Amino acid sequence: MLTRVMCTFVFTLFCFYYLYCYQADLLTVMQHVLSQGQTHYNHFVGAVLITLVVLLIQIGVVRILQRKRLAWALTFVPSALCLIMLTNIGVSPDSGTLAFGVWRYIAPVLIVVFFLIVFGVNNSGVLDSLPRVWSNPIRELWLNLLILTILMLTICFVSNDDKYFHARIHAEQCLLDGDYDAALKTLRRYDVSDRNISMLATYALAKKGELAEHMFDYPVVGVDAMLPNGKDIKFELYPEYQLYVYLGGRYKQTMNARQYINFQRRINRVNKPMADYVLCAHLLDRNLDAFVADLKKYYEVNDSVTLPRHYREALTLYMHTHTAPAIIYKDNVGATDYEDYQLLERKFDNEHDKKNALRRMFGNTYWYYYDYQK
Repeated sequence: MLTRVMCTFVFTLFCFYYLYCYQADLLTVMQHVLSQGQTHYNHFVGAVLITLVVLLIQIGVVRILQRKRLAWALTFVPSALCLIMLTNIGVSPDSGTLAFGVWRYIAPVLIVVFFLIVFGVNNSGVLDSLPRVWSNPIRELWLNLLILTILMLTICFVSNDDKYFHARIHAEQCLLDGDYDAALKTLRRYDVSDRNISMLATYALAKKGELAEHMFDYPVVGVDAMLPNGKDIKFELYPEYQLYVYLGGRYKQTMNARQYINFQRRINRVNKPMADYVLCAHLLDRNLDAFVADLKKYYEVNDSVTLPRHYREALTLYMHTHTAPAIIYKDNVGATDYEDYQLLERKFDNEHDKKNALRRMFGNTYWYYYDYQK
């Protein structure tokens, strides 16, 4: 009885934690896709209901095998396989859509094999000739817990463990809740050139009005990753139309980020958020001349106005690289910082050491992106 109570308690606790804490965002997007956005997944209610279902499956297995000799922990095998099948989901590399993995085929087959093995071994009489290992209750408990641990590790190993995908979904959920700080906190943990993470960070910063202030605090890939393209860069949960409404223009035809930004500029449909997208696109392209030309359209540039940080950095770089600048800009603090950047750059002969030192000190500046970011 002790073994049954402990194993059931441990598996129930694991299921709830696994579903509520680890796979909640995955299940949220799965329900969103399957219901075509008509229903919303509640993390707590969903975790409770799915946990109850897998426990009912285990009870059904016990009823079917009640006259068979079987370790109690093994009665959770079909439940574990159902959990694996449910959470073995990922983005299809071909279509870019969410899809169930190969375990939707493997799990049902393994459940059938499990029952065949249990019935076959019990009917063969092999177990009757073996010594009973369950004579000691403590040994029985630990052996069952060992089996259960292997099952739980298998669930975690086989299910979707793509941390970048989980981060994306969690960030989108935060965007839906209007919690932009939480979205950015999630995305900032991943120093990787993931195009979706770059797109989400760009949008979250824009919603906070801090795109030109903190864009290079996050991994940036390039202009193409600033907006969804409907293929490998897209939202899974967040309504895409809300982004384009925010930027001042939503159109029927599909455009990538560069096409959309250029089109908005051409028809002069540029609101404040769109202006920052346009200017930051120039920065990502390292096109300082176009940046300066458009900056004068969207911002007042004089000594009495404090520009966002990355614009100040870009103008400082522009003044140092142009003998006949189209604009005169002075930023004493920025100029001093840029001199420190250049001093550190000249300090190292080894290119690798130089790049590492500059990344540690100036990795979140436009200067570092301009010189070293691929």
